[in-house]
Amino acid sequence: MDQEIFDVFKAEATTVLDVAVDLITPDAKLGETLDADSVDLIEIAGVLERRFGVELDDHELHDLQTVADFVDLIARKRA
Repeated sequence: MDQEIFDVFKAEATTVLDVAVDLITPDAKLGETLDADSVDLIEIAGVLERRFGVELDDHELHDLQTVADFVDLIARKRA
């Protein structure tokens, strides 16, 4: 897992989702654990897209289950 992307995700997710930072782990479920909905994921994705110079399609976000899935998607797009 890309630590830089994870750190940026964690910082943004604590703000957008208003959750404790210790809940944001690679295995945390986006919907169940973090209570993220599609609007939240799009907002977080926008920040990560700008930060890492990638572009995500909304349909790609629907398939994400965990924080690690999100980070790995950004890392693949960045490569």
